[in-house]
Amino acid sequence: MKRAVIVCGGSKGIGASISRKLIEKGFRVICLSRSSGELSDLLTDMSNFRFLECDLSSSISREKVISELVMEENLWGLVNNASGPGAGSLQESSVDDFITAFNLHLFASAELTKSVVPIFQKNGAGRIVNIISVTAKVPIQKMGISNTLRGAMLNWSKTLSKELGPINITVNNVLPGYTETQRLIEVIDNVSKKDSVSREDYRRNLVNQIPLGRFGRPEEVAAVAVFLFSDEASFVSGASIPVDGGWTPCN
Repeated sequence: MKRAVIVCGGSKGIGASISRKLIEKGFRVICLSRSSGELSDLLTDMSNFRFLECDLSSSISREKVISELVMEENLWGLVNNASGPGAGSLQESSVDDFITAFNLHLFASAELTKSVVPIFQKNGAGRIVNIISVTAKVPIQKMGISNTLRGAMLNWSKTLSKELGPINITVNNVLPGYTETQRLIEVIDNVSKKDSVSREDYRRNLVNQIPLGRFGRPEEVAAVAVFLFSDEASFVSGASIPVDGGWTPCN
């Protein structure tokens, strides 16, 4: 029986690339998303792919999907992944903005993790991979809520790796940099409008910060995430791996 991996937000962007690459590597994917998105073609292949409609921002929706996940056999992994908060400074952000972001990311990740850990423990092992952001280590201007949230996710996951290591469950983070996704397009559009600069100039400014001279591709981030589910990564835990073309400085 194939090992099953839950992929949150697994139908678009980086999540969709992770879903496809996991299937290529012989895993079975359980995709949690509001729609099948880029993966509609996989709906007919029920042996390798299962789609469960879930709004990660809704505790009711999460509770419903968790009741189905706990019935899964040979559950091996969980990818915590959700779209990031919008651009904006801390001064422009309300308490409700923070609550919304933390609910979608940290609270959803914590609930899903808590629900699958007993299954992993019963099966003898498990892998958790959190897709966070390089902003967890290096805050970016005009991304106030995202910077705050990503830092919290980083410390949550590191703590979790220490708690779950004794029961043979690894916890790791992948930190994407600027990656060609709809999310990045939206950030470029929003910030360029706020700063009254052309979209092309703002995009060029971002690219110029990256030593490799280009944005990343979703499949490049996915390759690192999927490695962490392989047998070769069995002694990797508590790590946070930037996939950013060299953007992150040493710290």
